[in-house]
Amino acid sequence: MKLTPTDVQRQSFGKRFRGFDPDEWRAYLAAVAEEMAALQREKDATEQQLRHLELIVNEHREREAILKNTLLTAQKAAEDIRENAHREADTVVKQAEMQGDRLLDLAQNRAHEVERGILELRGHRTALRTDIRALVTRLTHLLDLQEEAEVEDNLRFLSAARRRAAG
Repeated sequence: MKLTPTDVQRQSFGKRFRGFDPDEWRAYLAAVAEEMAALQREKDATEQQLRHLELIVNEHREREAILKNTLLTAQKAAEDIRENAHREADTVVKQAEMQGDRLLDLAQNRAHEVERGILELRGHRTALRTDIRALVTRLTHLLDLQEEAEVEDNLRFLSAARRRAAG
């Protein structure tokens, strides 16, 4: 049975012969009731303070949960960003390697073309030397023939001039 301070104050007891002094008993019950009332007020204040502290604790727990979720979200976002950066870096490196390979192939092809061109030009140079030598040989032969023709022409001219002078 739960007693309140009012219950203690209003409690009455049967009287007996040679019992306690009712005035002292009532004074004592009043003091007990007052003490119970003070304890009840203290208990109520403590319970109110407890509810207030529980609210604060719950708020802190909610904030902690929010902070934990925020931290987990930030960590996940950081991991995602890091993974994306690695993927992008791998893609850029692969593209650069492919472009490097293409440029190397182009450079090698160009070098082969230049080498072929050089070989062709050397062949043309050799053929041109041969043609020039043949031309020089023909021109020398023509000059020799022309000189012979001049010598024969001079001889004929001298011979005709002698015949005219002799004749």
